[in-house]
Amino acid sequence: NGEVQILFPNRFQQDNYIQAGKTYEGPAAGDPFRLKISPPRGVDYLLAAVTEDDKKLVREDFSYYSQAFPKLQDSRKEVLDQVKKGVDVIPEESWWAADSCHLYVGRSSSKPGPGPSDSEPPLEGSPSQEKMEGRVLVIGINDYSNENVDYLGRDYQFPPLKYSVSDARDMKEHMEKNFTEVKTLINERATYENIKEEVNHWLAAAGEDELAVLYFSGHGAIVTDMNGDEPDGLDEVLVPYGYSRDEEFIIDDQVNDWLSGLPTKEVVYIADSCHAGTSSKAVRTFRVQGSRKGGGENLGDGFGSDLAGGDGSPTKGGSSATVVALEASQPGQNSHEDDKFRQGVFTHYLLEGLKGEADFNGDGRITTKELFEYSKDRVEDYTEDKQVPMCTGCERGNYPLSLLE
Repeated sequence: NGEVQILFPNRFQQDNYIQAGKTYEGPAAGDPFRLKISPPRGVDYLLAAVTEDDKKLVREDFSYYSQAFPKLQDSRKEVLDQVKKGVDVIPEESWWAADSCHLYVGRSSSKPGPGPSDSEPPLEGSPSQEKMEGRVLVIGINDYSNENVDYLGRDYQFPPLKYSVSDARDMKEHMEKNFTEVKTLINERATYENIKEEVNHWLAAAGEDELAVLYFSGHGAIVTDMNGDEPDGLDEVLVPYGYSRDEEFIIDDQVNDWLSGLPTKEVVYIADSCHAGTSSKAVRTFRVQGSRKGGGENLGDGFGSDLAGGDGSPTKGGSSATVVALEASQPGQNSHEDDKFRQGVFTHYLLEGLKGEADFNGDGRITTKELFEYSKDRVEDYTEDKQVPMCTGCERGNYPLSLLE
């Protein structure tokens, strides 16, 4: 399923000092866990590395004690690259050794396949063969502090959300079935700096002919435009985790610069957030201090319009990418969460469409145009036109987001 985990050391076997001539087992006798090979179908790889001296061969952005088997945030290829670079710098007078094996899950083979190289062929008939080449960064934030913050002379307060994290996890689960690389930033990991880092480095690793997708579920807001590039005098922003501590929002100009720096020619931006002031906890936007109603600003455009012009072409950056932006609501509208769906209304219908309902032409592929047409009609009907999704760039780009079995 694309995840990379450390099996040894682990919570129950924390000492990874190895003595020569001794057999080590995982689990060892008496350990309170077992290892089970299970679906999804495909190939699972095991890699073992031994060094004479203590070496850190992977990024340690985890704690051995937080879970039984630490889960790395990097992709399999990135982890392999880290291990290769780690052993390359070991002095000649020291030694190291490595070995690997692979396990077929759900399908047997009489001929052993390759080890965990950078580009091993997918197992015939497995879902991995049908995945699209691309990178999907999924962000979901529920844990907003509801604390006051003054930003460019305006007071903001963001109540906690119920379902943005479940939106993100549901979207991740679906995207993992369709794309080769998927990463999530949830709650405390979705800070301004982390989002910036992952877009500029992890998402930017998408190849020129691959699709890059950025999905955000959380609060949105508007701030005063400081560089004079907005006709309505307002910039739209996404609100990261820790906004009250860092006093940092993600302004549309910044996201435009980030996406403009991607090498791929195809970019999809999806946001289940909004940019209209309100006091309701059921919508994904900000409270205006001292007011029970919204701020009343008349917005001339939406977030996606600042990432791509009305035809999908870049508006400010130098990228040749065509950006398709799917947004939950029109400028000035609110985007709603729903207790019945236990999701954002927009994300609920996006996922429904991605799972097959939006395949209008019956070709087994759900494209951005099909997905927008499906979700827009149903969100409008469900909210009685209080929330109307919008698409910027749909006329220039029509990218596949889902492959049906």
